[in-house]
Parts: sequence; structure tokens; C-alpha cells
Amino acid sequence: MKEARLLVTRFAPHAQRLANLLNAQGTVAFAQPLLTLQKTVEFNCVSKVLAKNYDYIIAVSPNAVDYTDQALAGINWPQTEYLAVGKATQAKLKTATAQNVVVPEKCFDSEGLLDLPLLLNLQGKHILILRGLGGRELLCDTLTQRGAIVDYYQPYQRVAIVLCGEALIKEWQQQNINGAIISSIELLERLMTVVPLAAHEWLRTLTIYAPSERILDQAKRWGWSNTKVLPGMSDQQVIDYFKH
Repeated sequence: MKEARLLVTRFAPHAQRLANLLNAQGTVAFAQPLLTLQKTVEFNCVSKVLAKNYDYIIAVSPNAVDYTDQALAGINWPQTEYLAVGKATQAKLKTATAQNVVVPEKCFDSEGLLDLPLLLNLQGKHILILRGLGGRELLCDTLTQRGAIVDYYQPYQRVAIVLCGEALIKEWQQQNINGAIISSIELLERLMTVVPLAAHEWLRTLTIYAPSERILDQAKRWGWSNTKVLPGMSDQQVIDYFKH
């Protein structure tokens, strides 16, 4: 098996932190954030949003928890039932709220969350989804179909980092990069946008490592043949996966 030499495309500073941890255990990794995060106008509306009595509050990412907690600025989170899409988000939310947080047992995405018995019968329930601006509507649409009244709190947005694709490709090829850790379809799409079209054939030789089959299925539709599913996107899950 060829030794992995990885591109870590997560947001800064998470990309550098994960790359450092991977390198420390002997897995060669290079941090290359493709998107950055910024506050939205909703950031300052947190008190108004959380003043409503929600039956469930769902966090879709660690960033959603971080930005909400930052906006609360020391104010206690409401007493209610909390759910998270994945283990990393669950850990963040549990620390922030000091309450129990429900998470899917296997499939750490919206589909996995929607399979929870807790969310099957929601007639008249009020639900708040914490997430970044934009993104998939599957969770909201399905919860609404099941009878819930759903609101969003979107305190941050993803913004593309201006990069020189030609220079990056040259650097990555010199470093013999052969894999990329991708945490969302949006990041995969951004990677394709950054890299010049002439280098897409090389780009598709990389192994794509992602935390869900949905991302890998999209990678295959876009021409990748080497794909591997990660157990999750927490630092520890990724580190354990690549342990020698």
C-alpha cells in the first residue's frame, strides 16, 4: 500500500492543526485551507433566536457550535433537547451546553440524523438548526414534512480564499501529494475551481478521503476512481484512521 501524502483542506486554523497532528504520528500532511469563515449579520441576533422555546436544537457542525457559543458570550444555552450530526459536533455541543447531546450511531450526516426515532414524529414540534449560511436543505425539508416548525440560526458563512492554482499544483506535485482530506462537497468543488483545468487529470489521480459516502459518490461522478470513507472528521478519528 502506497504511503499517504495528504492535502488537508479544512478551514483555517483547523487544517494546520490536523496536519500537525498527522505529521507528528508519521503521516505526511500539508495544510491548504480553501475556504475561510466569517460572521454573518445573523451573528448578533442569537438572543432573539434562542429566546423562543424550541423542543430540539440541532447543530450540523463544530463551527456552528463555536459561532453560536461565541455569539452568546457567556449567556447560558437554553434547557432543551440537543442533537448533533457527528461525534466532533456532539463533543463541542456537550461542552458548550453542559447537557446531553444525541448523535447518530453510524451514519454521521443529515440522513443518519433523520433516521433517529426521536425525529420521526414531529407534529407541532419547534426545531432550531444551527449551521453556516447556505448548505443542504434536506434536514429542514424532511423535518418540515414530518410536521415540525423549523428555524435556522446561521451565524457564519464560508468565503473562498483567493489562491494561485498554478503555483499550488506545482508545489503539490513536488511534494508528491497523493490524497486529499475533504469534509464537504463544497470543498471538493472549490478544489476543482482552484486547480487549473489542464491539471484536473492529475487532480483526479488523488485518493479522496471523506467522512460520508455522499461526498465520495459526488467525487466519483466528477471523475475520481480512488475514494475512501473516513470514520468521521474529528481530529482523533482522522488520526486513528491513518495510524501506521
